[in-house]
Amino acid sequence: MKNLNVDVPVYIAGMGIVFHSGEIAKTIPEKYDYLKNEYWEAAKVAEHIRKGDMVGFCTGSPGDYILKFRQGYPDAHIETAYPIGIRLGICVDDGKIYIRDLYELMEWNKECDENMQINVKNGIYHITLQTQIPESGIVGDNQIIYVYLNELDEMPQLMWQGVPQLMEC
Repeated sequence: MKNLNVDVPVYIAGMGIVFHSGEIAKTIPEKYDYLKNEYWEAAKVAEHIRKGDMVGFCTGSPGDYILKFRQGYPDAHIETAYPIGIRLGICVDDGKIYIRDLYELMEWNKECDENMQINVKNGIYHITLQTQIPESGIVGDNQIIYVYLNELDEMPQLMWQGVPQLMEC
């Protein structure tokens, strides 16, 4: 993953964004309500977060977001300009990270739009999300979220007991 510099505009109707890789997608039946059955209770979400297989976070609002995928960790400038942040982890097993609206989990479709896929090499990545309230003061109003990916040797010890909240839901 050299010089990762990919911006992905995302509209979400739900309250969050989910990242996953290919292996878990193969285990979910078409049209299955994964959200209600596997991803609604906070404890189940936390379990997936710690495994790094279905990694969701609350955006605080539906709306338009711009995900700016970058390599490594944010520098001091980004941390200052985009002071709201959380850390997660993901296991990439098919060379891609898939991006989904949380509500897509209500009626699972194995197909994921090519524009909602980021090519990265297989491995474990620490995800650092950094954002700020948009100038309009409205969460989800073309809000920028930096998504830094730093490759690790093993899954980080994540302590989430519920749904990770980038913005208050």
